[in-house]
Amino acid sequence: MTNHKTHITLIVLVMAAVASLFFLVAEVTALFLIAYGFALLGIAGFWWGNMYLVDNIKSYPWIAAFPASILQYLTTEVIFSAVFVLSEQLSLFRLPPTWFFLIHAILLAFFVIRLIMLKSGKEIIEQRGKEVREKVQAISFLSADLSAILKKAPEKAKDIQPVIDAIRYSDPMSHPSLAPFENDIKDSVVSLERAAEQNDGEKISSLCVTLLRQIKDRNNRVKMMK
Repeated sequence: MTNHKTHITLIVLVMAAVASLFFLVAEVTALFLIAYGFALLGIAGFWWGNMYLVDNIKSYPWIAAFPASILQYLTTEVIFSAVFVLSEQLSLFRLPPTWFFLIHAILLAFFVIRLIMLKSGKEIIEQRGKEVREKVQAISFLSADLSAILKKAPEKAKDIQPVIDAIRYSDPMSHPSLAPFENDIKDSVVSLERAAEQNDGEKISSLCVTLLRQIKDRNNRVKMMK
């Protein structure tokens, strides 16, 4: 990671040096200085975006949009500046410095807003991913508990296995309002485990029927919420 950051820094320094070399060949005017300042700002942003990518490599690909967007801004800014600065240098057309600065500021604001939206989107995606992992993990735990119960009461496999299948193929995502129904399922699994430990075949069969009904009811409600 350190090597990546070093390479990025070297590239950025070279970009800044190339931009500075234009002082040797171009007439220094207000437009030129404005263009140079915004170019350095874009280069600094490009450095920040790539450093952010390196520090958050596990969040790829949406984190990669940060340096990509900044590079797009830098490219747009350089092309825009080149057109008007070159036009001024060749005495073809001169845009007033105030307007030149204002257009640059608008471009910068547009891309800053875009970066803010990307960051907000990243946070929403990561939060959603966390919720999905938690829900999938909860379903996996229930499946593991039921599999353990099946090992304790293999003679009741015809009752327990359909419950395992129903849990396995259930939609892991739900809604907070369904928490009571999901808690009922967990309570029934706990009761089923006790019945298996007590070798109570009749209660096992009854609880399996209850669980199948609870799971079906929960799944139907999940579909209604979507």
